[in-house]
Amino acid sequence: MKTYLLLHGAMRGAWLWHKIVPILEKNGHRAIAYDLPGHGKRAAERSNQNMSDYVRDVLSFIKAKDLSDLVLVGHSMSGIIITRLAEETPGRIRHLVYLAAVAPRDGDALIDLLTPERQEALRKLEGRITEIHGPLETLRPLHFTDLEGEEKEFYLKQMTPQPAAAFYEKISLKRFASLTIPRTYVLGMKDKSIPPERARQFASRLGVTPVEIDAGHDLMVSRPDAVAGMLMTIG
Repeated sequence: MKTYLLLHGAMRGAWLWHKIVPILEKNGHRAIAYDLPGHGKRAAERSNQNMSDYVRDVLSFIKAKDLSDLVLVGHSMSGIIITRLAEETPGRIRHLVYLAAVAPRDGDALIDLLTPERQEALRKLEGRITEIHGPLETLRPLHFTDLEGEEKEFYLKQMTPQPAAAFYEKISLKRFASLTIPRTYVLGMKDKSIPPERARQFASRLGVTPVEIDAGHDLMVSRPDAVAGMLMTIG
């Protein structure tokens, strides 16, 4: 049995993993889908969280539950969180999975890891906003792009405002390069948030050949069987 800790990306929540958790559990594994503070069922806790806040929160949860031998899965922005957790508690982690995720270097902020178009848009907003969100018509072309109709609308309506501070905080990574924790990178061939060419750069940075899945950015909802199957082969 493996224990998977599943961390969502920006504007999302633990709900993002609702198709993956039953598959993993049916196959005898333990799967924990976690809401970062200010997200999902913890939306009321939103208070301009940055990446360090997220890392401290997840680290406290891991220690409180005495979790170990973890397969730590980070989606999108949570690539930063799992990288920092690897530095903070390497002995509790069995494997790192970057699922359509960013892979930071020392001194990077999340904004530095996005596509040039999204970087430009966010740099214009720096210091002027505390949250990033928008009406459905602005979210629709950017998120869940390989879903259609009612299913797509369902996920869009689950999204919560994203504290902007998480995009601008520079991350310190002094020990990650020396860690020997195994890692896997998974990219979506139809991903518009982290396009395949950028995802391959992140995989190269991690020293791995990426696993490619024919899906968009939120591949855990559009291709749950493929993602769960991949996760179960790890380790």
